[in-house]
Amino acid sequence: MSKPALKTPATPAVEEDGSARKTRLFLGLVCFFAGAAMMVVEISAFRLLAPNFGNTIYTSTALIGVILIAFSVGGYLGGRLADRRPALDLIGWLLAGAAVLTLFIPAVHMISSVKLSEYGVISGPLMISLVLFALPGVLLGAVSPASVRFYSLTQKDTHVGVAAGTISMLGSLGSFLGTFVSGFFLLSTFGVRGIFVGTGAVLLLLAVASFILARNPSKPHVQVLIAGLIAGVIGGTSEKPALTGVIHERESVYHHISVYEEGTSPHKQRLLALDSTQEGGMNPDTGELIMPYQEYWKLALLREPAEVKSALFIGAGAFGMPENVSRDFPKAKVDVVEIDPQVIEVGRKYFRLDEHPRVNAHADDARRFLRMAGDRKWDLIFGDAYNGRHAIPSHLATQEFFQLVADHLEPHGVYVMNIIAAVNGPRSELAGGMLSTLRKVFTSVEAFGVDYRPQATQNIILFCSRDNLRPLIVDRYVTPGSWQERLLRTHIRAGTVPRSEVVFTDDHNPVDAIIARGLLE
Repeated sequence: MSKPALKTPATPAVEEDGSARKTRLFLGLVCFFAGAAMMVVEISAFRLLAPNFGNTIYTSTALIGVILIAFSVGGYLGGRLADRRPALDLIGWLLAGAAVLTLFIPAVHMISSVKLSEYGVISGPLMISLVLFALPGVLLGAVSPASVRFYSLTQKDTHVGVAAGTISMLGSLGSFLGTFVSGFFLLSTFGVRGIFVGTGAVLLLLAVASFILARNPSKPHVQVLIAGLIAGVIGGTSEKPALTGVIHERESVYHHISVYEEGTSPHKQRLLALDSTQEGGMNPDTGELIMPYQEYWKLALLREPAEVKSALFIGAGAFGMPENVSRDFPKAKVDVVEIDPQVIEVGRKYFRLDEHPRVNAHADDARRFLRMAGDRKWDLIFGDAYNGRHAIPSHLATQEFFQLVADHLEPHGVYVMNIIAAVNGPRSELAGGMLSTLRKVFTSVEAFGVDYRPQATQNIILFCSRDNLRPLIVDRYVTPGSWQERLLRTHIRAGTVPRSEVVFTDDHNPVDAIIARGLLE
């Protein structure tokens, strides 16, 4: 007895060849743009979260982990729904839900991030990622398996492998496009809020097209458009609470940049904030430095002769230190290498950079800049390339990088580096590892604790040279109340920082994990 043939579910996609080809083309476009949208959302999410949670390894891990789990759940859900409801308007509902939720992301972020930022470096990013991105990720993840099912139905399930391969390929190509467009164009051209609203609008239009192609008699596209319009208006007009004293604010590829002022003349302070961290500042009327650690470039003047002929600053901050060098030594050639060109523009407009023509700012990665510098050498190199207090670029904290620095120092030149750690106690792991790494390259490495509190997280200044530095620090008389006395009294005695056997190299560099552990303490 022969088995009865299974009846193929009736859908508009299998009625005729022309309609089937149109449906396959549309499904391919849907998966292409859904893949692109997911990557635009993921990459832009980093910029959205950084001002509240910093660019820590925990922020990126939480965000990527939540989106991967959401996409996996969506994959299972999409396959189940496509089997239960083999109709093309299912794609429309998935896209519509993802669109509305994406349009709401800026508004929900404004409301929830303020409270969730108090939950710490792990739970905070994890919770905000769940709130903002889990549901859109599930819905976008469901689009691809549902599309495979409907694509296969247009061929009466005779080429399931071709359907799966085509949809997978187009989704991956869309992800590729979304990644490159986000990194190379969108984030440098538009605000993060505008990117989410634009992405949601594209998904909304695809949802409406799905309903039209499915010939759904209830015409849900009208309701979807209204819901999307409401979400878009709310998300697009949401604003962060105005911060007191902000005179400039913008997004760059690397940071959310803010310039704000505190106090009144003659004690006014103008400060630069990148994401959630204050990166530098000065008195805008006089150009004087206002942060204690900024004065430590003067350690280079403990040598004889007490002058700087050439200096390189890795990380611009608010350009206070390089301008200070140029003002004290007008003939000195001063270079600044700063990876974010927008920070340089802010320096020109708000931090007096244009008043110092001998300070040359270079928009480049510090390690690449040194590799391309040829045989150029400097008396002083100052390393201050923190991405907030939560993240030091790991490739600028290795033995190989420090060797590159040493190769570009004059014979009696010095390298001064700012790190944020504790002198001893549970948060001193970074200081110990950095000292052990620097001592692989430099004959003499001395440390200074700016805040005098050994177990408190603070600016620690590392003073490095191939000459013996101890006579400059220990065996010398300094005038009480002088800058030399202020700096030298913060010197950390040998053996105070716990010794570390860890040496940071390009092959093995746990600096991100060490900083993360310190933040947990």
